[in-house]
Amino acid sequence: MKRFLITIIVSLFFTIAFSQGSMVLSDKPFIITPVKDTALENWLSINPAYAQLGAQEKEVVYWVNYARKEPRLFSKTILLPFLKQFPEAKSNYTRSLINDLSNLSSRPPLAPSKKLYEVASSHTKDLGSNRLNISHNSSKGESFKERLNKFGYFDCVSENVYEGKKDGLQAVLFLLIDAGVQNLGHRKNILDSNMKYIGVSFFPIKGRTNQYFMVQDFSCN
Repeated sequence: MKRFLITIIVSLFFTIAFSQGSMVLSDKPFIITPVKDTALENWLSINPAYAQLGAQEKEVVYWVNYARKEPRLFSKTILLPFLKQFPEAKSNYTRSLINDLSNLSSRPPLAPSKKLYEVASSHTKDLGSNRLNISHNSSKGESFKERLNKFGYFDCVSENVYEGKKDGLQAVLFLLIDAGVQNLGHRKNILDSNMKYIGVSFFPIKGRTNQYFMVQDFSCN
């Protein structure tokens, strides 16, 4: 999907805006101390590509995989507490996510991929360094397909682009909720059972304090 944007607007509120809607939340931390899945953490920790990620990039990979592996537990222990702390986020989109997660079977884990990280990193650096709007196109006008072809990907790939705070869990929550995006494309990409690999990269946006682009790239091969 092409847009997912979080912008700080005042000291008390922040807005998540994207191509088809927006959401205003209190500007406060999401306080939660979930029990991590040790088996999942151990599985990720032995992956060399995972070890090279930054802390919040690891958070994105972990929580995407946790939502895929344990959709009902993710809803109960992460999504519902989030909505309790941020009741203004409740909408038809959060209700549909609760429903989707409650009816979703466990998905295969996504293995961190060095090559997909390079794809994601290349795009976040391009977007952030050039202060571009959220887009799947590069600053040189290359399309998503053209960008991925340069790295040897010709089919079975997808991408989410996010702009906002450097917070892995909240980024995953916002993309899963997908408020205002009628086809729920970000959510579908994250939960796609055909995908096997993931690459994630955060990069600061030039001239915008505490604002980052984050790109998730997925592949089935």
